[in-house]
Amino acid sequence: MVDDCNNGFLALDPEMRRLRDALETVAPTPLPVLILGETGTGKEVVAEWIAGMSRHTRDRFVKVNCASLSESLVESELFGHERGAFTGAVAPREGLFEAAHEGTLFLDEVGELSPRTQAKLLRTLEYGEIVRVGSTRPRRVDVRVIAATHRDLEQMVRDGDFRQDLYFRLNAVTLRIPPLRARITEILPLAELFAARLSRRLERPAPRLAPEATAALLAHTWPGNIRELRHVIERAVVMSKGGPILAAHLMLEAPRVHVEVAGIKGHVRLFERDRIVAALDQTRQNQTRAAELLGVSRRTLTNKLNAYGIARPRKKVALEEC
Repeated sequence: MVDDCNNGFLALDPEMRRLRDALETVAPTPLPVLILGETGTGKEVVAEWIAGMSRHTRDRFVKVNCASLSESLVESELFGHERGAFTGAVAPREGLFEAAHEGTLFLDEVGELSPRTQAKLLRTLEYGEIVRVGSTRPRRVDVRVIAATHRDLEQMVRDGDFRQDLYFRLNAVTLRIPPLRARITEILPLAELFAARLSRRLERPAPRLAPEATAALLAHTWPGNIRELRHVIERAVVMSKGGPILAAHLMLEAPRVHVEVAGIKGHVRLFERDRIVAALDQTRQNQTRAAELLGVSRRTLTNKLNAYGIARPRKKVALEEC
């Protein structure tokens, strides 16, 4: 079931299911999208998902981390430059907006842009054109912009660090990704996903999680979110040498791995219930297909439905026409 997710995007948690529904609504439109979330929550994955589902921009997906661009080069990178525009500009060069023409441009950490670059970005969004550095000739570009940041842009607007008009342009649609600690039911399936992916590359069976490793994963607060989880699991797969993943292989800080056994059992039951509900949703309530997706027998699934009080849809009865 975990491997059926889109680009690693799970929707087992209720908030993530609502986010997925919003993505499916927004993706086919040309509207700009602003993605908010802590570092490591998967903002780029969400942006790629939107671009992949878009009707008009499936062919090109260009991404840039604005925080990685120096102030002296950011305008050249985004808008391009002409020959002789500055020292070292020995030939004309198109920028990322031109490279993303008729596609999607993902501006990660958009809150790091300088006021000058913010102004040029606003003009591009308003008029659908760019002007290369060293030129006065506008060039038309048809680009859908998806921006993301871990910062509070509303507060930056109030502090005068981010243009209000640009903020309003970018947030035609705003999507918030909750941190991993707020969607605990996704920790274990994500861990399984990352372990299975690396195991395939290493040509070995995917390892199982020992009970103490499960407890450690659920107790950790994950300040680095999904990115941290992926690194922890990939390291553990290597350290386990083909055997089960133990708590020691995770190498998490001891104070963060203590948890009551009763609490773990409750989280595991909640996790299992959410997986069953998600499988039924994915198969349109077809219990036979859902059981196959979950890797269990039909009888086991029926027992789980009864144990967790999950309502089973009534069979539709065809009415004969009079």
